[in-house]
Amino acid sequence: MDKKSNIDDTYWKILNSALELDVKKGHLRWTLSDLSRKSGVTRSLIYYYFGRSKVSILNEAVKLSDTELTGLTPERDSMWSKGQFVESISKARELYEKAPYLCIFIYEHIDKDSELGAEMRRVQEQFLKKISHYFAVTKESEKLAIYATYWGLLFCPQ
Repeated sequence: MDKKSNIDDTYWKILNSALELDVKKGHLRWTLSDLSRKSGVTRSLIYYYFGRSKVSILNEAVKLSDTELTGLTPERDSMWSKGQFVESISKARELYEKAPYLCIFIYEHIDKDSELGAEMRRVQEQFLKKISHYFAVTKESEKLAIYATYWGLLFCPQ
């Protein structure tokens, strides 16, 4: 699916179920039949949303972390330029609530020597650049603190 605004509940059921299976069973140690049972969605509908590849589903999760969790979009950049950091985190939080296994999935793969890990590290680097841009006069340690605080607020808002 190209437009994030057109994403529906079925999409999220499939995506989060795939992330949960990957976390619980092991990386790619699940089948599309497992995913169909877990999500309650037919395999043909899974194919419609993501194709026939388990990897394509997980790549979609990484793309979402790129654009939505870290806010590397024009809309979210605009929010940051207006000082609307809390509002930006709230937008990211909405996504996380639809795919709660995304946090664990990212944690498990970000340091791995794989295509997924490399993409996650690229996203991390872009997000740190974004922080450096908006907090240019802060020390490097403070930028890392902002980074950690952002993820803490996103994944554990209490």
